Amino acid sequence: VLAESAGFKKALLGPFPLEVGQIARVDIKMEVGEMTQAVEITSVAPILQTESTQTGDTISSTQSITLPLNGRNFVSLTLLVPGAVTPDPSSITAGPRAFNGGGPYVNGNREQGNNFLLDGMDINDTIGNVVGYNPSPDALSEMKVGTGNHSAEFGNASGATVNMTLKSGTNGIHGDLFEFLRNNALDATDFFTNRSGGTNPAFARNVYGGTLGGPIVKDKAFFFVDYQGTRQRQRGSASATVIPADFRAGNLSRYPVAVKDPLAGAPFPGNQIPLSRIVNPVAKALFASPQLYPLPNNPGTGSLKVTNDYLSSSGNFYDNDQADAKIDYRLSSKDYLAGRFTIARYGDGTSQVALPVLLGVTWNAPTTGGVTSWTRTISPTTVNEARVGFTRVVIINQTTDPAGLLGANGNANMGISGGQPIAGMSSVTIGDGFTALGSAASDKVVMDNTYSYGDNLTRQSGRHLLKMGFQALRCQQSDHHPGNNGVLGLFTYTGSYTGSAYADFLLDKLASKGRGSP
Repeated sequence: VLAESAGFKKALLGPFPLEVGQIARVDIKMEVGEMTQAVEITSVAPILQTESTQTGDTISSTQSITLPLNGRNFVSLTLLVPGAVTPDPSSITAGPRAFNGGGPYVNGNREQGNNFLLDGMDINDTIGNVVGYNPSPDALSEMKVGTGNHSAEFGNASGATVNMTLKSGTNGIHGDLFEFLRNNALDATDFFTNRSGGTNPAFARNVYGGTLGGPIVKDKAFFFVDYQGTRQRQRGSASATVIPADFRAGNLSRYPVAVKDPLAGAPFPGNQIPLSRIVNPVAKALFASPQLYPLPNNPGTGSLKVTNDYLSSSGNFYDNDQADAKIDYRLSSKDYLAGRFTIARYGDGTSQVALPVLLGVTWNAPTTGGVTSWTRTISPTTVNEARVGFTRVVIINQTTDPAGLLGANGNANMGISGGQPIAGMSSVTIGDGFTALGSAASDKVVMDNTYSYGDNLTRQSGRHLLKMGFQALRCQQSDHHPGNNGVLGLFTYTGSYTGSAYADFLLDKLASKGRGSP
């Protein structure tokens, strides 16, 4: 800061840090003398926040890069601020995207009460009221977490206002490369697994990327770009409860209750259902194909000795690619333009299921956004900033057939009539503790667009500092889902006919059913 006036020496203070969203007051002491003389003060005391009552803290670029972040999710850093907690740390450390939450609870407010801004642009998923885009920690210049008493320009939230800025290029070339590796060979075995002599399940996570910034035209135009990629694969043991061989033949003598014949009104002799009475087409298809529905391979537990009688493995994955590009351009000494473009492509889901008749799910979340701002110094006492931005968050939830044995005509192969819009089979709840088959497939497509327009005018008049402006947000939300019965529909057996849900299943005595919809 340079101050000069006739009859006084020039006063030069700084440099000193100015944080994002901070109102800083610097008192200048001027000494009598000639303007050709100068007093330079390079050591400035820390600037106290006396011009604002807002509470919170600022997370610097050094902190965001050097602090260990499980999953490289910047939201974890908000927990460093007093008043911010989370009852579910896994929703924040799970990775760069959390579909069922993933934010701090600030001063007693829910995680849906937060407002996330990047370069002044709203980056929220407005349908779920959670963060829609997680920038790479290496790309952040700083992050201001306001927890209370927000100024008028930061509305829309009862919880925290997380105001972030992306790094900008300079006259020098600067950048970094990084990779974070985590796998089961390096992870410590938890207490109970170690005690039982087990080993860690297969796990591998690679997070890699880099940043680069520099000049386009010295002292006038600068660029900054960043990229972060994530690849995670996880596989471990899984159990299921499958129907044993004697039950498949209708022999329910092990059942502790009498299985009633709904036609005769009396129990089946010896709890033995005749093979001629097993008419359920799904049961016939399952029992005829050990590859599709294998026999037990593990001693079961429980009263029927069938619980967890099948051991297998399951797996999941997630992939993420995201990048930002930013341009800063000084048109003149009075005009400054900045623009940022963001793109992210996230996906996770099931890669392996315990039984071929089980279905998986995938989540895809492509995000695109950008913002342009123009700062105009109208006079030494008047500055105006105009901003326009756009963010699109899409969430696509799809049911999948990881084993690939059911196929596009899974229902037809199981004897279930009617077409199906996706691969797999309808949900069949056998009951009596047996693992349910298929899935109703609650697929959905959610998309929200947020358009932001804003202007801030700051004017100093004597001892008064006035700041005024406006912000307009236009949100377009689209949410498509198939309803309670899902895409594939469902069948449920409860034992209301025979006293045994599994016996009802063999006799095809449905308790309820629901037709799927596209």
